[in-house]
Amino acid sequence: MTAAYQVELSEPHGIADGGTSVTVADYEDVGSMYIFELEDGSTRSLGKRVVETVDAVE
Repeated sequence: MTAAYQVELSEPHGIADGGTSVTVADYEDVGSMYIFELEDGSTRSLGKRVVETVDAVE
């Protein structure tokens, strides 16, 4: 089973197609930002001010 994470954002963003919620395959906390691995295999980084929560998908 592959891990997945639900990311909630504080404002609409392109990573979420203009919305405030996106599911990512994996993520790394690198201090002042997160690096997200998207479900298509690409990566994007976002500052922690934009990210409200990152929760594992059951």
